[in-house]
Amino acid sequence: MTSSKVAPDRDLVVDLTRELIRFQSVNPPGNEQPAAEYLTQRLRELGLEAEIDEVETGRANVIARLRGQGPGHLVFTGHIDVVPPGGQKWTYGPFDADLVDGKIYGRGSADMKGGVASIVTAMAALAACDFQPRADIILAATCGEEAGMLGARAMADRGSLQGARYLVVAEPSNLDVFIGEKGVLWVKIRALGRTGHGSMPWLGINAVSYMARLIPRLEEYPFPFEESDLLGKPTISVNMIEGGNKVNVVPDLCELTLDLRTVPLQDHQAIVAAIEALAHEVARDFHADLRVEIEVQEDVGPLETDRTEPLVEAMIASVHAVKGEAPVVGGVTYGTDAAYLGPGFNIPMVICGPGAQGMAHQPDEHVEVTQLVQAAEIYADLARRLLG
Repeated sequence: MTSSKVAPDRDLVVDLTRELIRFQSVNPPGNEQPAAEYLTQRLRELGLEAEIDEVETGRANVIARLRGQGPGHLVFTGHIDVVPPGGQKWTYGPFDADLVDGKIYGRGSADMKGGVASIVTAMAALAACDFQPRADIILAATCGEEAGMLGARAMADRGSLQGARYLVVAEPSNLDVFIGEKGVLWVKIRALGRTGHGSMPWLGINAVSYMARLIPRLEEYPFPFEESDLLGKPTISVNMIEGGNKVNVVPDLCELTLDLRTVPLQDHQAIVAAIEALAHEVARDFHADLRVEIEVQEDVGPLETDRTEPLVEAMIASVHAVKGEAPVVGGVTYGTDAAYLGPGFNIPMVICGPGAQGMAHQPDEHVEVTQLVQAAEIYADLARRLLG
C-alpha cells in the first residue's frame, strides 16, 4: 500500500446523493432504469468504465470498474431502489433531497443511495490520482434489493462479478463494521375453506378462524437452533394476513406470510417442513375439508465472515485510519445483497456504510454529509490496502 491519502471530492458525493434521491425508484415497482442510466453517465464522465445490465423491463443494474491487472477484484455494492415514503408526514419532501444543517434528507439517503454515491466518489478519487490496482475495483449497483434482491440474484446467475475476491456492502452501519447477517425465509400459508352466509356460519369453513388458531402455534413452535455469538437467536414474525371479502360472508380464503430470520446451522428446508406439518395438523383439528398450501417466497441463508479474514482486518484498519477510532464489529439482523453475491462468487463480505441503521425506512430519513465523505475516504483507503 502506498502511504499518501486520497482526498474524495465532497461536492461530488453530495451532488450524487441528492441527484439519486430525486429519482423515485420506489419498490414496488422499482423503475430503477432512469437512475441506472444517470449513474452510468456520471461514472463515464468521471473516467470509469460503466455499463447498464438490464434485468427486466424498466429495471437495471449498473456495473462499473476501475481496471486492474488480474483477478482478485474488490466489489463494492449498493442498491438503487427504495421503499415507499409511507403515510407519515415528512418535514422535508421525501424526494426533494434537501440539504439542511449538514444532513441530506430523503428516501434512500441512508438506505442506500448515499452509500452508492460514496463508492462512486471513492472510485473517482482513485482514478483521478492514477491509482493502478492489482485487480479491478468494481461498483455493483443493484435493482430490486428491497423486494427479493432481484438485481443481486441476476448478477449471481449471470456470473457478472467473476474473479471477485472481496465484497463490501455499503448499507448504513454508522461506519461500524458488520461481518454477519441473518438468513431470510419468507413463507406464505394459504388456507382454503368454504363460503357460507354469515348468519349460518356452520355451513361454511372459515379460513380466517383457522388462521387465528394457527398463528399462536407458529409463534410458539420450538424451531431448533444454536444461538450465534454474532447474530444471536432466530426470529419469527407474522407480518401479513389477508382474508374475507364481505362482512356477511364466511371467508373461504385466508393468506398469512411469515418472516423468519435465521442463524447459522439452521436448516431452511427443515423449517419449511415443520411449518407445513404444523399447518396441516391444525387444519385436521379445525375441519376435515379445510385445505392448506405452503409457498416459499424468499430463501437465503445467513452469512458470517471470519474475524481473521484479510478483508475484515483491512476494513477495520481503514475505518480506524479515517475516523481515528476503532469501529464496533458485529452482525445485523437483516439480509443484504451479500446473501446472493457472497455465495454466488464464493467471497467474504463486510457491511460498512454511511448513515445510521435506524434511519432505514423511516420518515425524515437522512444522512450526514460528514459520513458520506468519510465513507468515500474509507473505501479508497481499503482499496489501496487490499489492491495497492
